Amino acid sequence: MRLKDCESCLVYGSDKKPLSRARVYEVKENVLQLFFSTSKLRNARLKTIVDFYDGKQGLVRCACDMTLKKNPKSYEAGEPWMADCTIIKIYETFQRQKDIRAKVQIATEFVVDDGRFVPGTIQNISAGGLYFVTTQQLIKGQNLSFVYKFKTDSHRVTARILRIQELRGGYGYGCQFRELSQNQEADIRNFVYVRQIQGQLERQKKHGLAIEEA
Repeated sequence: MRLKDCESCLVYGSDKKPLSRARVYEVKENVLQLFFSTSKLRNARLKTIVDFYDGKQGLVRCACDMTLKKNPKSYEAGEPWMADCTIIKIYETFQRQKDIRAKVQIATEFVVDDGRFVPGTIQNISAGGLYFVTTQQLIKGQNLSFVYKFKTDSHRVTARILRIQELRGGYGYGCQFRELSQNQEADIRNFVYVRQIQGQLERQKKHGLAIEEA
């Protein structure tokens, strides 16, 4: 298997719990180098699970052979550890669905198709759409847009209101994205994936995750 658009991954420890996020560099098909910003690793050889986020294929879960070692060029990128990684088996590709969401709190301004500017807060987002809350009343079927930097470039994204929820002091709107370009969709997927990883790692902080040497 060759990754098509992969810049990051999540490496699991020997206890099958999330260990660390890593930057991905593809050397050749099935052969990669991973770079870690955390300093809490040690020299080890292991066989473990890695979730690769590919902007075109989705989340690809693989069994990998890895050799963890000190990064001799850590001073250049602030990544003290690296790993030589070989993909030995693909378990599944399962994050291509558009309904996998990340919880967020993003304050932004929406431009509605009737010309109004509506302040709101995005509370969750996926590659297929978003849910936001505001004090202003809108209509089902209306289109709106907003600008946000999901990765490195700012995108103006358009969505349509599909459902309305009355809240105390405001309204919640479930929206579906419209006419996303491939770059927009890939950047949103990457954003959702990174947020999911951050949430997983935060939940694991209180546990002492260790890598067992092979």
